[in-house]
Amino acid sequence: MTCESGEAKRALQALFQGELDAEGHARLRTHAKACAACGTAYEKLSRVESALEQRVLPVGRERLLEAQVLSRVKGAEQAAAPARAPFWSWWKLALPVAAAAAVAVVVLPRAQPGTGEAEWQARAGAGGQAFGVRAFCITPEGKVAGEALPGGALACPEGAAVQFSYTAPGQARLSVASRTPSGELLQFFPREGDAVPVAPGVDVPLAYSTPVQGGWLSQPLEVRARFTDERGTLLGETQVTLTPVK
Repeated sequence: MTCESGEAKRALQALFQGELDAEGHARLRTHAKACAACGTAYEKLSRVESALEQRVLPVGRERLLEAQVLSRVKGAEQAAAPARAPFWSWWKLALPVAAAAAVAVVVLPRAQPGTGEAEWQARAGAGGQAFGVRAFCITPEGKVAGEALPGGALACPEGAAVQFSYTAPGQARLSVASRTPSGELLQFFPREGDAVPVAPGVDVPLAYSTPVQGGWLSQPLEVRARFTDERGTLLGETQVTLTPVK
């Protein structure tokens, strides 16, 4: 064992870390007797008390060794963290969807005559999702200025736009419309005609928004979203109130 090759230095480090075997310890002890620098370091690190290399560790070294072990444990935990990252990344992405699904349950379903509560719950889907619509106020810059949950109210000023999103646990046909106090029909989706098919999804934005202009939102309007099947049977209905900003 020599200092020039770095072998002695590595042995001293292994001794400090408690990883030096009996053969290595014996070679290091022999070298330390002939090398003043290594001998000093060796004496500071350990005192040999028997042929089995039983060491009495100074309190200072014991604390250093304990700190190093704790550091290794912490390092191992950090090294394992990337393996969990995909799960947490997925969970962060899933939270808004889960929240939307939870919000979508708060709807106002209207069953046809003879339709019981049990039948409605079955149509709402096994996952607990129900048909529903949310409304958003979008500024000219494209920012969300406000939102309304099913049954809630949304204030939106002139120059902005109203955007709807829907949640549907299954295939359905959707229409979103309102009537003014004078009886005029305001159709948000589709722009004209009967209800159109929409795919199942959670918080899916509709294909277009409706600009707030021309004074059509000069007073509160109750907007109703109706989900029906191919035969026109009502699957779910929810409403949102749009109000002007004065």
